Amino acid sequence: MHTPNATHLPTPRAALATSLRALRDLALLAAAGLAAASIWATGLPEEGLLLDAALWKEEVADARADGPWPRDGWYRLEARDNAVEVRAVRPGDGQAVPDDALFFRLPGTTLKTGLRPTAARSGLLQPLTLNQDYSLPFGRGRVGLRVEAVPKGLQYTVAYGGQTYSYTLAPFDAETTQVRAMADLDGDGLPDFLVDVGGDATYLLLSTHARPGVNRPTAELWAAGC
Repeated sequence: MHTPNATHLPTPRAALATSLRALRDLALLAAAGLAAASIWATGLPEEGLLLDAALWKEEVADARADGPWPRDGWYRLEARDNAVEVRAVRPGDGQAVPDDALFFRLPGTTLKTGLRPTAARSGLLQPLTLNQDYSLPFGRGRVGLRVEAVPKGLQYTVAYGGQTYSYTLAPFDAETTQVRAMADLDGDGLPDFLVDVGGDATYLLLSTHARPGVNRPTAELWAAGC
């Protein structure tokens, strides 16, 4: 007598093998994701130190040689009308400290000393208009700049050399920002930025630490009390 086709259910052993394969594949996928995340994290540049003149004078300039502050690798940045003056400095070297100077340090990062010409600084000192495209002269070319409000702060998008580089700068509720200076500070022929955000923070964006896409600032300085 003909027996109708029945649905073939897997044996307990076959079901177990299928479950084990699924768990193995899931574990491999998770491991691959963790590996990719680890590679991405280790590839991110280290964030540097950025201090204002007051903190430098109070904490660093006269710090003991065995204190917590590094003794070498510091640069002083002072924005002028048409340039940023960059000097290599050391704590306790006796140099006068202008009130608006900034002090930067990041191991492995070298800045070009001397007067570094700025581009269109007079126009950039005014607060930037959000969601507006700027085209700024730099060397023999131009640099695109756009600032937009995003949930975590203000997003700077910079374009040059056919690539775009974005930075999200806090605080999240900032409504104003301005470029303190745009100049080639690290000597690679590309624009670097000193940016003020909301009156609460200053950021240094170096091109040698940027790659196309999303970036974090090279260094940041928060105002006292923030």
